[in-house]
Amino acid sequence: MTIHLRPATLEDVAFLADVVIIATLAQGRFPPDVDLVQYRAGFEEWTRETILDPKSAGTLSVIEYDSRPVGRLRVVRTQTSITLAGIQLLPAYQNQRLGSTLVEDLMHEADQKQVPLFISVEKDNPRAQRLYERLGCRIIRQEEQEVHLEYRPAPHEQSPGK
Repeated sequence: MTIHLRPATLEDVAFLADVVIIATLAQGRFPPDVDLVQYRAGFEEWTRETILDPKSAGTLSVIEYDSRPVGRLRVVRTQTSITLAGIQLLPAYQNQRLGSTLVEDLMHEADQKQVPLFISVEKDNPRAQRLYERLGCRIIRQEEQEVHLEYRPAPHEQSPGK
């Protein structure tokens, strides 16, 4: 399995909107009265702003599998934490361990940096919540529409005399 992340560019804006819309439709998670034209316009504008903002705290990436774009990943890194701020895969590429592998990579990064990994998931997305819990995240807070999870790395063992 060859998964590659590359920074999103302005040329990716329409694809990134497609991924979010197609994945959300496939999960049946849009409200019945959603205006997809308006949603797409807003999402594309936000994506352009994110890509162009040099001060953006987040990294927006295109997920490629065997050199084909198949999803989007947004991660926010600070000195004290890593936050998975969004991951979507086209339905044809779900349930193939791509998402699990990317989350495990973020967990490994958290282990190396000794910082927590935070993930928020909408309550109407129980499959994603089960995935995060199966991978070792625990619920730390619930709100009306979201569940907040955390992965905490085990402390590094100190060698005697250090």
